[in-house]
Amino acid sequence: MSAKLKKLEEKYARFLYYDKPIPYKGLNIYPATMQDYIDFQWSSNCLTVDKNSIPDVNIIQMSYLEFIFYSSVAQENVGAIPYLQMLNVLLRIVLHKKESEDIRFYMDDNGNALIQIDGEVYNSDDFDNISQIIMLQNDIEPVDETIQKELRDEMAKAKEIRMQQSKKKMGSLEDQIICVLISTPLKLQDIYELTIRKFEKVLQRVDAKLHYQVYLTASMSGFVKFEDKDAIKHWMSDFTPTDYYEDVKVDMEEMKNKIDGVNR
Repeated sequence: MSAKLKKLEEKYARFLYYDKPIPYKGLNIYPATMQDYIDFQWSSNCLTVDKNSIPDVNIIQMSYLEFIFYSSVAQENVGAIPYLQMLNVLLRIVLHKKESEDIRFYMDDNGNALIQIDGEVYNSDDFDNISQIIMLQNDIEPVDETIQKELRDEMAKAKEIRMQQSKKKMGSLEDQIICVLISTPLKLQDIYELTIRKFEKVLQRVDAKLHYQVYLTASMSGFVKFEDKDAIKHWMSDFTPTDYYEDVKVDMEEMKNKIDGVNR
C-alpha cells in the first residue's frame, strides 16, 4: 500500500472497519459488495491504467479524468477499452445509483473534464480523491509510479513465474465463496452481502488459521522441527504487505548477484 493510501486508511479507519460509506462533497461512497464482484472487478480497471507510461507527452500532461475522456472519445472507433463506460458502471456501484439516476460526463467550454452527479459538478481533482477512496475501500493496488514501468513489468512477470513454479493457483470466485461457506458459520446470502474487502480478509484468515493449526500441531508432536522460528506465524498476526513486489524483489536480487558473479 502506498504511503498516501496508508494515510487515508488511518483517516477513514472507522468507516473501513464497519463498512460504512465514506462521505465526499455531498456523495456517499460505498464499498462494493460480493454480489457486485464481477461488474466491480471489470469496471474498476479504469482506475489502474498506467497512463504516465504511455509514450505521448500530451497524455502524460492530462489529468487522469481527461485521459479517460480522451481514450473513450478519440479512439472509440479503433476497438479501444471503453474506460468511460467502465467508470459509469463503477460509480453507479459505489454510489448506489440506478440506471435512471443522473450521472453525466462532459467537457466545459475551457476543455475541462467534469462529472455531474445529482446536479453537483466534480472536476479532475475531485475524481482523483474519489478514486483513492474507492481503491482504499476495495483493496485495489494503485500503480506504483516510484518504480520504472520496465521494472514493474519484470517483477509482475516474476510473480507470475513464481506462482507457476509453486503450482499454486487461486480457485475461481465460486470456489473461494465455497471455501468461506464451509469454513465459517456464514450462509451464502451472508457472503453475498459482505464487502469485497471483508470477504478477502475472511478468506485470508481462514487459510492462515488452518495453516497455523497444522504447523503448531506438527511442531508440538515432536516429529517435526522448524529451523525457521518464524515459520509458525499466528493466524491473528498482521498480514498487511509492506510492498506488493516484496516476494519477488528478493528473487530478482539473488538472480542479479549470480549474474554479476558470473561476469566477474
